[in-house]
Amino acid sequence: MTLDLATLQRTLGAHLLDVPDARFTPATGVRFHSDRVRPGDAFFALQGAATHGVRFADDALARGAAFVVSDRPHPGAVLVDDAGAALLALGRAARADRSGPLVGITGSAGKTTTKGLLAAALDAAASPGNLNTPHALATVLVDLWLAGDGGRPLVLELGVDRRGDMALLTELVRPTHGILTLVAPAHLQGLGDLAGVAREKGVLLRAATSGRYASETAWRRLPEDLRAGVRRYRVDADGGDPAVVGADALGGAADEPTTGRHVLVADGERLRTTLGGDAVDLALPGAGRAFAENALAALLVAVDLGVPARVAADRIERARVEAGRLTPLALGGLRVLDDTYNANPASVAAALEVLARAPRPHALVMGSMLELGDASADLHREVGRRVAEHGADLVWTVGAAATAIAETCGVARHFADARAAAAAVDDLPRHGTLLVKGSRGIGLEAVVAALRTSQAPPPARTAQPQREELP
Repeated sequence: MTLDLATLQRTLGAHLLDVPDARFTPATGVRFHSDRVRPGDAFFALQGAATHGVRFADDALARGAAFVVSDRPHPGAVLVDDAGAALLALGRAARADRSGPLVGITGSAGKTTTKGLLAAALDAAASPGNLNTPHALATVLVDLWLAGDGGRPLVLELGVDRRGDMALLTELVRPTHGILTLVAPAHLQGLGDLAGVAREKGVLLRAATSGRYASETAWRRLPEDLRAGVRRYRVDADGGDPAVVGADALGGAADEPTTGRHVLVADGERLRTTLGGDAVDLALPGAGRAFAENALAALLVAVDLGVPARVAADRIERARVEAGRLTPLALGGLRVLDDTYNANPASVAAALEVLARAPRPHALVMGSMLELGDASADLHREVGRRVAEHGADLVWTVGAAATAIAETCGVARHFADARAAAAAVDDLPRHGTLLVKGSRGIGLEAVVAALRTSQAPPPARTAQPQREELP
């Protein structure tokens, strides 16, 4: 299928104002970032915070865009009243044509990881990377529609940072199933407080028509009216053996406990459980209790959607974990835990739990946690206390807000920004385990990149030919 003139007229309706007189070339996909345009895409020129996308229309056409859709005139453009609204209308039309289940995933942390594990377990289509905003998800829906991929399950990550965002997302994607991984202090500038985070993210569960899932900790944060009909899951520490973590998958009558026990052997990161009548022994492709909960959620939803548990587990074992999410890197004798994509107090606690089981000595590069609003200083001090309790052998902090971590833990070397920290990586240890964690806006991936360069083996020297001396 292609995005031809007839399809545009049918799906855009009143949004469509004019089409070019020249011969119209149908599109095979859609994009709204010109640098991501592929040959054959339609480029939607959206109004941005600082500039209008029509400025990049020529660049998009030079990259092979079939045509431009804009609410500002441009030679050869399809003219609409609002390019953003037109893209969402196209996304809704694409969603209406889907027949397979659509699983939406949200949470203060763990969205992308759970999405990847569940997509693997279901052999499903999924939103790439961390695309989780309305316009980004509209492009995913339209691309799959044009590719004729409407029957496969689809797993989408849904991100919010202000009140009302989730209603816009669920109206677009119309989820059949919803997963809430975690409710924790994050995006407090737009959501106000922890109760606001729970209310906003809980909108996904209200919108899901067939299955609702939440971690036990997230479920307890939900408003009372949102808890009914939600299947809970959790991973608990077993007091009898610190090497064994138990996980009770809760469900039964939606929010009532089921019988049975699911065991995560922490030292080997293996999940042992029985689901759907199948015994499962799963080698997790990631570390820590939070990761185990994400995998358990993926297993539960996959089994509910008809995938045998052992098949789902085998697929999860082979799943690729996105970079920057506690991704382990071996750099000589140093094990680096790259957790540079996101940070809030809950995800820091989860990362420190993983670090606690890793080989010593322990080092930590901790960046500022962003978008925490008025609670930022208190939450950074809370993280500082956690870092102090952990007893890391070396601590660096990066960014203005992270000074509160340094002041609280009392043993930190502080850097104004990631560039300064990256320039000093030769001072980091060469063995043991290093956790690098911070909000994406701090840019700690620069520290990881500098470590890769610093600790890479030197290139092999080429032997120079010997000159023969003349008599």
